[in-house]
Amino acid sequence: MDRRRFIPGPESMESRMMLSTAAAPAVATAAATTTTTVDANLPYTIQQKMTRIDRIPINMRALAPNRVLPQGMIDAIQQGMEETISSLKPASTDAIKGFNNVLRDVVSRPSLRASDAKALNNSLTQVLVSAGASTDAIDKITTNLEALATTVNTAQGLPVFLTTNDYALVLQMTLIVGQPMPAPTPPRISPSTGTQVDALHNIGKEGVAPMFTGTYQATAQMQILQDGSNEVLGEAQAGANGRYSITLNQPLGVGTYKLRIRAVDELGHVGNSSGVFILKVVPPQGQ
Repeated sequence: MDRRRFIPGPESMESRMMLSTAAAPAVATAAATTTTTVDANLPYTIQQKMTRIDRIPINMRALAPNRVLPQGMIDAIQQGMEETISSLKPASTDAIKGFNNVLRDVVSRPSLRASDAKALNNSLTQVLVSAGASTDAIDKITTNLEALATTVNTAQGLPVFLTTNDYALVLQMTLIVGQPMPAPTPPRISPSTGTQVDALHNIGKEGVAPMFTGTYQATAQMQILQDGSNEVLGEAQAGANGRYSITLNQPLGVGTYKLRIRAVDELGHVGNSSGVFILKVVPPQGQ
């Protein structure tokens, strides 16, 4: 028998893959490939992430379009996922491998046991704990996934496949929406306020507040900060085309400054910062 189940694709939840589970070593959830590198297909903004969370019941019905999904359980799972938005770090590789091993074991069984749901819950919990999810968020997700598996899925066809699909789907999407906004590319200094030496080195003028320009996700709030102290020296919002211009709050004295840039989402979650770029402020010519 060629047993198959749907699992999430590594990039877009709207584009799902069908992988054979007949050969256990070949099976792994797409969550295992999740990294801090954010593809263009992955969500940046809160609205994009909320849209993905809203699609959870649609994707849960991929195996059984008419399956029963109690609204209370789905709402609670989605609430738990919302609490993780932009706040997780990369999950432990060992924890993800542990989840995959449990998934392989459960999907090979002819029927779903209560202990299978418990094992899936425990392994999913370990992944989310390693990623820094709160106890409240984890409880909302796992309690309702287990209830869905043991009180709803068992009364429908293909309970094993429905349950393993639910766990793989919810875990992967939680890790995806939990990623902070990715690090921007270091900006360039505006020619009107300084000189761009190379991609990471800039020269500014004493007495002139430097302006930096670049591109990022449209409407994101961009912040330039001093490396080490994380003091925000200037910020501005990217336009609809993704372009931004940030003029520092005030001119800097003569010296060499190590700076970084980062994005902040609509709820104030701070994204990953860029690598260090250098601003060397020099006196005007002749002084």
